[in-house]
Amino acid sequence: MKASALKNSLEAMIKSQVPVFIWGNPGVGKSSLVKQIANQKAMNFIDLRLSLLDPTDLRGIPFFEKESKSAVWAKPEFLPDTNSQEEGILFLDEINSAPPTIQAAAYQLILDRKIGEYTLPLNYAIIAAGNYETDRGVTYRMPTPLANRFVHLDFDLDFDEWKKWAYASNIDTRIISFLSYKSENLFTFDAKSKEKSFATPRSWSYVNDILKAELDMNLLEEIISGAVGKDSAVEFMNYCKVMKDLPNISSILDGSLKEV
Repeated sequence: MKASALKNSLEAMIKSQVPVFIWGNPGVGKSSLVKQIANQKAMNFIDLRLSLLDPTDLRGIPFFEKESKSAVWAKPEFLPDTNSQEEGILFLDEINSAPPTIQAAAYQLILDRKIGEYTLPLNYAIIAAGNYETDRGVTYRMPTPLANRFVHLDFDLDFDEWKKWAYASNIDTRIISFLSYKSENLFTFDAKSKEKSFATPRSWSYVNDILKAELDMNLLEEIISGAVGKDSAVEFMNYCKVMKDLPNISSILDGSLKEV
């Protein structure tokens, strides 16, 4: 599903408060899309990485209450207040990278909107995301009971939609121009490759930030290689050198260009 269709689908599911799981390759922009929706709708956005938590972190820590002489669970600080009237999104990122014990702790929160003595506010929607099991990342097979708690949607990367986003996000025009020329370099991830760096929309965003540093050209190529891979970096740098030597289009159109 392309980003625009996925965005429309997510907005409908958020309104209906139906839990959604977004599947996609690493670095394609799953979390960015959900955060964009939250920003546009002025909703609170809680990005929760379950892979970094222990079961007690999610359920809370028990403490002894003298008056009732019983154990009471103290809710985690990162979860929104039960009585909150604000709208929000609880985003469970990399959920299938979390150990089975953490995934099991999330069952009740996702299906019943509560865990232990804690209840999620009425106006909060739950969205989760994760990489495919074939993407060479640290993933655990999602248990059937947990999988059945979601509507599952796939994020399909589309260059034209990325290009619209890039212009709207003020991505360096050299990057947009190069990838318009060689769109296959937008995403070069290969699960079978042993290379540490590869091109994704996320890593090209890193390149956008790197270019602002105005580094030496030789050093620049090496750093960009660390973001998008050697092949993509060399092609991009060569493209930039060629484009730099071309005459300015405005000077051609207004007749001010002089022959050398």
